[in-house]
Amino acid sequence: MKINFVLNGEEMQLDVAADRRAVDLLREDLCLTGTKEGCGTGECGACTILVDGHTRLSCLMLASQLAGARITTIEGLAPGPEKLHPVQQSFVEHGAVQCGFCTPGMVITTADFLARKPHASRTEMAEAISGNLCRCTGYRKILDAMEGVAEEVGLPEAPPQPVAQPDVSPIAESVVTKRAVFSPKSLAELWAIISEHPQARILAGGTDLLIWIRNRRIDPPSLISLTGIDALRGIVEDSHWLRIGAGTSHAAILGDPIVSVMFPVLAQALKTLGSPHIRRMATIGGNIVTGSPAGDTLPPLHALGAEVELSSVSGIRRLRISDFILAPGKTALTPGEILSAIFIPKMTGPTVQHFEKVGLRNAMACAVASIAAVIGVSADGTIESARLAWGSVGPTVMRIPAVETALVGRTLTRKTIENVIPLVAAGISPLDDVRASADYRRLVAGNLLLRLLRFAVPSAEMPSAGTAMEKSL
Repeated sequence: MKINFVLNGEEMQLDVAADRRAVDLLREDLCLTGTKEGCGTGECGACTILVDGHTRLSCLMLASQLAGARITTIEGLAPGPEKLHPVQQSFVEHGAVQCGFCTPGMVITTADFLARKPHASRTEMAEAISGNLCRCTGYRKILDAMEGVAEEVGLPEAPPQPVAQPDVSPIAESVVTKRAVFSPKSLAELWAIISEHPQARILAGGTDLLIWIRNRRIDPPSLISLTGIDALRGIVEDSHWLRIGAGTSHAAILGDPIVSVMFPVLAQALKTLGSPHIRRMATIGGNIVTGSPAGDTLPPLHALGAEVELSSVSGIRRLRISDFILAPGKTALTPGEILSAIFIPKMTGPTVQHFEKVGLRNAMACAVASIAAVIGVSADGTIESARLAWGSVGPTVMRIPAVETALVGRTLTRKTIENVIPLVAAGISPLDDVRASADYRRLVAGNLLLRLLRFAVPSAEMPSAGTAMEKSL
């Protein structure tokens, strides 16, 4: 595959295998070894680079995804060979380098973040580098270095301009020596490629799929990347629904003010999903189609009554998300179909919305158990409706009608919740695995309900929107 891109300010024209990982291309083919590979699964951040001025994990990118982009590695961050970038200089002055393995990715992430938010708090800085692991436990000095340079960091790159590509079709450009990677620019091109290559796997953000390929869990003959199809991205609302394109990244959804105000339970879940790097790359459609019972967006979407839009050359159909995910990793997609959008119905009254999960660590944790709650409450604090969804406690996301029914007509008090906790233990079907036992999951799933007590109404007055109570638009 022939690709053109700009690398550290230099125009590149390469003939590469489309399915070669970007980190391998940079390190092995172009000898830019400052980009490190620690985990190969997107968890450590050592392979962080800038793509069009934004951080990306090169271990979760294909060479074909570099086409048309402007790439900056640690070797190209400084203004010249004799002068360090301000972030690099601050890391030296504050002793923020220990073994040095994580440093290139940490510096790249810091430069990107501080260029966009120079007056960030120390807490915000810590969140920004939460996807860059320092195994020498040097975070205090790293944060000192970030604070010491915050005012001096400029944008790492100018706004990107399109890089001209070879004049080839999406199908012709996929002819490579290894696995074919197709990059359609429209749905019409996508349907043609799917027709010619029905065994191809769909690639969205790639944060799961590329790991499965690397670990030899799957070995598809070809891949179809959806990243070039604009019609699959974006957030639009009408009088009844919020439509989220399946190719919309978690970061884009989290940054949308409509989502944070209208559906805070989804925003809360997205904040716990992976690292900032992963959230920029991963898509909501990918999280749904993966069909993992531990998927963080799934309990909120179940509790909100979301529907999915499935598209193919034959047309469009919609399903409730509860009817779409059938079992772990299994969905109702038929051959030739893709998940194209998610529709969330707007709330008709004030609701309490809350998401919480329990994991084995504080960041980038896979849920041992999670809960999403969307509870309609009257002006006097009476529960008028309850939609509760638990993740990681059964083969799919689980709702328990007996619990929801028992809450209606009550008020949010400890006694009310304690009375329904036994119904939770009876209504879920957790398994033992390496992360937790079934008994522990039952205990945690019930106790997560107690978190709703923070929304208890102490008087007849309802809390205002933005505190305990969220009012739908």
